[in-house]
Amino acid sequence: MQEAHDKRDPGHMQWLWDIADHSQVCLDLEGPTTESEALAARLDEPKFGYLSEKDRLLLRDAVVLRCEAFLTVERRLPRNAAHIGRELGIRVMTPITYWEMLRLWAALWH
Repeated sequence: MQEAHDKRDPGHMQWLWDIADHSQVCLDLEGPTTESEALAARLDEPKFGYLSEKDRLLLRDAVVLRCEAFLTVERRLPRNAAHIGRELGIRVMTPITYWEMLRLWAALWH
């Protein structure tokens, strides 16, 4: 939330609040578990030393909340997607890789 707030873009913040509202419903049903918290704690291991503090915090939240994917527009984090996926079980994706995954299914609605 802080990273989005720092952009000082009202449209971006509105989008974030919309996502937060939807996410809260999901979290109320199934929140963090002991296992997901232990898995997220692995981000403190030296093998993740290449992550920035901001990326580490965002990934920690995603792993704790048992997200299946982490969407980013950054370039550096996706270069480590294979390692992060193997170690933490979460897919790091860009909008382009996400679209590639959905492209065949999107044709069904045209």
